[in-house]
Amino acid sequence: MTKTKLVSLKEIEGAISPHQAQLDRAMKVRLPALEFVNDVSALALFIGGKVESLNLKEDWGLSKEVFPGVSIFFIYNQAGRRVPRHLRVLFSGERLSILSGEDLAGNAISCVNHMLRFIRESNKDKKLPEVCYRI
Repeated sequence: MTKTKLVSLKEIEGAISPHQAQLDRAMKVRLPALEFVNDVSALALFIGGKVESLNLKEDWGLSKEVFPGVSIFFIYNQAGRRVPRHLRVLFSGERLSILSGEDLAGNAISCVNHMLRFIRESNKDKKLPEVCYRI
């Protein structure tokens, strides 16, 4: 991957970002389902994105261009001995400034909802977190 500047909603909207809080709450609910992702390449294909290696010690990373010149990056880390499971959502692109924080948060949540559909379809024989059945 080429050098890309990745920013959070806090960096876009400021330290008190209601949309970062909205995004954090939404990701927290959806996070347990991500442990059921067995094929990251298939997940990327399903959401129309691509696998990314950001060298952030992630277990996997995906990007999804949601509008021309605006991409969302999803960086997932499984739980470890010292670190809880985590999904970071960052944004990038030369046209990022024309979208509101509300639009960016909404698009990110929609993308993760689509990931949950993939998880549900690719794990039909498993008991999944309830959130997978609510989307």
